[in-house]
Amino acid sequence: MMHIALTGGTGFIGTHMIDQLLSDGHCVSCLVLPGQKYKPIPNVRYFEGDLRDSKSLEAFLQGSQTIIHLAGLTRAKTEGEFIEINAKGTECLVRTAKRVSPEFSHIIAMSSLAAVGPASDESGLSENAPLRPISPYGRSKKKLEECLRGFEPEVKWTVIRAPGVYGPYDRDFLQYFKLVQKGWRFVVGKHSVMSVLFVKNLVSAIEKCLGNPASYNQAFFISDDGCYDWDQLGCMIESSLGKKSFRVSIPFWVVQGVSTLTEFVKPMLRNPPLITRDKLAEMSQEYWVVCNKKAHEMLGYKPTYTTEEAFKETGEWYRANGWI
Repeated sequence: MMHIALTGGTGFIGTHMIDQLLSDGHCVSCLVLPGQKYKPIPNVRYFEGDLRDSKSLEAFLQGSQTIIHLAGLTRAKTEGEFIEINAKGTECLVRTAKRVSPEFSHIIAMSSLAAVGPASDESGLSENAPLRPISPYGRSKKKLEECLRGFEPEVKWTVIRAPGVYGPYDRDFLQYFKLVQKGWRFVVGKHSVMSVLFVKNLVSAIEKCLGNPASYNQAFFISDDGCYDWDQLGCMIESSLGKKSFRVSIPFWVVQGVSTLTEFVKPMLRNPPLITRDKLAEMSQEYWVVCNKKAHEMLGYKPTYTTEEAFKETGEWYRANGWI
């Protein structure tokens, strides 16, 4: 049993992570933002704190042996906001843990495929590929990885580079499920092929890193097996819902127009927009594909669920819980 400090525990991935950690018998402390509303899970200790405020993290981190760091920004209005939370926040987290918890020795942190950038073909990226992010979000995750390397040898680190994650509780892929449920299947922009990751496959991979020397000071790409385009993903969603939908192709110039408009109004928006100039740059890439070989060989990682099985379970969960 370990004492694990978990950030992002009230989010989509964190909810699944807590289930796994508790079933394995670990002691879990969870960080929540000051004033954040959440539904407490039995046997989990909750602490209010902010990644930018070292003092507020002290109680949360005391006695922790391992940090699983899932919290971070995926949308922001400026690159500075991404850096402030994803990179500087991670640095503050580790420095505070070193100061207040003599037992602390290992952090497992969520990075992203975006930290490396797109692949050149369907064979996918390996972990020795240079980090060439093309978006502010990707650059902030690159800085997160550089920050963790700077704590060697006192702190062992493991970086999980994930593509798009989906599954029960996810609200991003949910939007596509809702469209298919209503009879529409949109294929947006240029043709692209991508890796995806079912949340339960991700949690399984993180679990394999806990206390595992093979994971120390290593980065791993984690994904489902195979890669898919939006047509294939849409067909799997149709199958999961037992629906037939009308396929609509949206030209790339339409997405470009939306991007131009959102850049103009972005300063006036309360929340960061979904389609931006940076998102457009990512959407224009043909391959967002990774290779699981290193995780398979070093961690024994093999996806428990196929993508087809995972979409089916996700669709059933959305329906059973009234999300669609």
